[in-house]
Amino acid sequence: MRQYKFTRKTINTDFGKIISLKRDDKLDIEFVQEAFGVEAEERGWFRVNDRIYILDQAIDQADALKELQKQPPASILDMDLPELGIEEPIRELYQMQDGTIARWIRHPSGLPESCREHWRDHQILFEFENAELGCTAYHSIHRMAALEGADFKPRYFAPGGLRWIDYSDKEAAISDALDMSLAVAMKIQVTGTPCAGSKVSIFGDYNRKPEVLRSIGAAMERLGINISAADLGLSTVDMEQYILPVAPTFTVPLGVYQGGTGAALITYNGVFEGLKGMAESLPGSPSIGDITVSMQGLGEVGFGLARLMLSEGTRLKIAEVNQSTIKKFIEEFPEAIKSQQVEFLADPDSIYDCHADIFCPCALRDILDERNLDRLLNAGIKMIGGPANNLFPDQVNGPWAYHEAGIFVVPYEGIGAGGTAGVAHSIMTGIYGECPFSTKEKIERIGNYVKKIIQLARTYNLPPQVLSDRILFRRVNRNTTVTRESAFEVIEKLAAAIASEDKIKEKMVVEENTKVGFFFGDGRFTNGGWNKV
Repeated sequence: MRQYKFTRKTINTDFGKIISLKRDDKLDIEFVQEAFGVEAEERGWFRVNDRIYILDQAIDQADALKELQKQPPASILDMDLPELGIEEPIRELYQMQDGTIARWIRHPSGLPESCREHWRDHQILFEFENAELGCTAYHSIHRMAALEGADFKPRYFAPGGLRWIDYSDKEAAISDALDMSLAVAMKIQVTGTPCAGSKVSIFGDYNRKPEVLRSIGAAMERLGINISAADLGLSTVDMEQYILPVAPTFTVPLGVYQGGTGAALITYNGVFEGLKGMAESLPGSPSIGDITVSMQGLGEVGFGLARLMLSEGTRLKIAEVNQSTIKKFIEEFPEAIKSQQVEFLADPDSIYDCHADIFCPCALRDILDERNLDRLLNAGIKMIGGPANNLFPDQVNGPWAYHEAGIFVVPYEGIGAGGTAGVAHSIMTGIYGECPFSTKEKIERIGNYVKKIIQLARTYNLPPQVLSDRILFRRVNRNTTVTRESAFEVIEKLAAAIASEDKIKEKMVVEENTKVGFFFGDGRFTNGGWNKV
């Protein structure tokens, strides 16, 4: 099934496709440089999967065929694990009074084997375990961030989200934290915010939420690096009630960051901009108000997104399992229900069989498998895009299967990037008293990125997710300001201070090296910083 024509000259062979590019074509050169690098441009050809791209006939057809018969290059996400060297893979850092033990996982060999392939160039991974509470949290840091403190010295921190979903085991929680911290690092490249990328996942008994959040919050606050917003399974109210009292520099937009903007608000506005671009790219270039969207999930982001689409006239078919959420929605939009602009599905799983133009996942991960591909095709879905993360259970081969079937899957790192702007806005406001960028600017960037990825995918016959992974992962490496060696050096300083059992020294080292140091002194703006609270 093909819904789109790809515009570059292509020769189909028994071994793959030979696609011609031109050096005097601005878009061709932008595509080569952004997705494959200057080295590929200089060589004049490059290959991805079963496609070989050639600039101005840099090699002839016979040589191209020889290259296509070789083993295809690995995905940019298929990375070799770093060498162990002489370092210990796991080091215990400290133990809190309530029994929570903080460990530094320094190398993927310290992880269960099933989790190691998810390492993908991460800098830091922490484990916080409380055996008595039966909970473990994993703070995964793909890239550390550094900003100038009140005394003009760099301070290191790791912004992201704190999530607690129904993980099947610890391995699932570890893998999710690693996948999501990389996703956050890539999303930051979309919004262009001055932060890096991390994620915290919690594995444990959700019925013990108050004790668990207090325990984890206090343990992370001692280290001084984490800054988190509420993510899946948690709310801003949870953060305010249970974490804020023990961790005043931990939560956004609370604590010292209370002047910021909620991540969910920017997320659903960013998704809305992306969906408008997706609608315009459909056959006939309809507006968002002229199409039908099937939505999976009405959480904080999904609810706000649905509100925006209804205001434009979009027809919605919604799968939601929480009856109280459905009731709240019906109470807010009675006319949309009465006019059948909105339809709630009796069976949430039938969302994959629901006829619509665009499928917008706002809840579950790992849903775009082969079985659901057939169902979505039969439902007439033309494009998929939404804020739910890690849609493909097979992140390497899954995007190819959907692309070859004719469904464009817009990368979640692009359309769902708004949360990173919300976190960054809160951080910058909390530190400096004002933010150097507007949220409107970041929302527009998301919409423009989605349009650009659709254009490149349509022009060069590549899955949007594959393109985006290449572009954003290359940007992450190009824009890294804190190296792995620098990140290790900071943690070594903190570890040594904690091990000294000198509380005054520990406090001093944390203040001099981590986010806590942002809030000492007047800062750059007289109305900013810690004293604002």
